[in-house]
Amino acid sequence: MDGDWTGLALLQPTRKREWELRHGDELVAELHLPSLRRGGTARVGGRDLEIRSSGVLRTEQVVVDAATGEGLARVRRNVLERPGLEPAEWKSLGRGRGHGFVDGEGEPWLRAKVSSGLFRTTGQVEVAPGQDGALPALLAAYLLIRKAEQAASAASTAVVVT
Repeated sequence: MDGDWTGLALLQPTRKREWELRHGDELVAELHLPSLRRGGTARVGGRDLEIRSSGVLRTEQVVVDAATGEGLARVRRNVLERPGLEPAEWKSLGRGRGHGFVDGEGEPWLRAKVSSGLFRTTGQVEVAPGQDGALPALLAAYLLIRKAEQAASAASTAVVVT
């Protein structure tokens, strides 16, 4: 980890489709993903959230407050949009370096990597100093978990077909 970046551990405590983002012993966020549909539910800082996913070829993820329906963030065409903040691009940071959100100058301010095993997916999310990273970290975890699931599904389909 570089300098004062905040490291968050992405943990899947059980075989259920539930994950936690932790900073040491502190629970920062919880993520619950259904098995047979996209989207999910989450909890960040005592606030219940919904992740809504739409689209087929160009999927879009929208995070809303579950109680009020207020839109908090959107990832559309690999761009993170949050009210009142500059957009950030979601992209690969290079082989072995994971993915991240980068600013308009191409500098990453959030980095994330996951590792998928047979039953669990875990990982690490790092947020640069001065960034409010709980919600973007949750979105990064969601995007990488879904990407790992797609890769596993494609691999199992290739094995069955051959």
